[in-house]
Amino acid sequence: MAMSGAPSGQQSTGTKFAEGWYMVCWSADLGPRAVMPLRYFARDFVLFRGETGKPTLLDAHCPHLGAHLGYGGCVEGDDIVCPFHAWRFSSEGRCVDVPYASRIPPRAALRSYPVAEHSEMILAYIGPEGSSPRYEVPPIEELDDPAWTSLERAEITIATQPREVIENVADKAHFRQVHNQTIDQFEMIIDGPRATQRTIGRGGTLDGKPISVETVATYHGPAVQFTHLMWAYDMVLINAHVPIDEENLILRFGVMLYTGEGVELDRNVILTHMAAARDGYFQDVAIWEHKRWRDKPLLADGDGPIGEIRKWYQSFFA
Repeated sequence: MAMSGAPSGQQSTGTKFAEGWYMVCWSADLGPRAVMPLRYFARDFVLFRGETGKPTLLDAHCPHLGAHLGYGGCVEGDDIVCPFHAWRFSSEGRCVDVPYASRIPPRAALRSYPVAEHSEMILAYIGPEGSSPRYEVPPIEELDDPAWTSLERAEITIATQPREVIENVADKAHFRQVHNQTIDQFEMIIDGPRATQRTIGRGGTLDGKPISVETVATYHGPAVQFTHLMWAYDMVLINAHVPIDEENLILRFGVMLYTGEGVELDRNVILTHMAAARDGYFQDVAIWEHKRWRDKPLLADGDGPIGEIRKWYQSFFA
């Protein structure tokens, strides 16, 4: 996927999509030998899980006569077989068999994308063709800790662009208006491909009692954010978005809660607090869907480092 540069704060004219790791699917949604058509980045892909359990992401359309491998394609070994003429493609995208031909056309191949699977997520690295990942998304260690609940998942399709989602990292001023939260300390830290927001503030419990709130929210590249939220309970949140096209994206949200090993907490209490964390984030969604992006916003003192996060995000356009 060719990338081209653009002035800071503006979208690239060659493509609107940043290079990096994107969450393309929850692991649980891709079963054994499953084949899934995907539409991301205004392009078609096929995601499948081989017989060894390995997930693979390829461009969707067969180079032969253009059939979409995600509709009717089947898994054999760690390969996928085209539903139209049974051309077979490996996880590297090479055609390894044409059952009725004496030779395989030399250019018979599909583009294959780097894929990683951990933390109940399937991630794919989207960048210029032939590029290798420039960073990694770390696993969430709490998922293996019995003191934490299992991950509750949700996803939503939003009529917005990724920059609106990313900009939350720098937007200090919206906390009071949108989330009814007072921020006493705020900082944003840029460390190469990672952008971290740290806040200490005051909010309320579910029954309205005052409570301190602390967050450490880190974007690992342009599309996968992990947040540690210290509120009524300690929580770990996943916010991962992937563009469908230039005006729509899928936002996947995960949340888990610290209860302590061997502690049994009422399931309704757990789900209520998890839902509150999710809904707090989704409060921004209603605004994103109806706002207008401004390349040169009129900013005021106290808005937060908006320009800095825009410059960071632009670094993912090669």
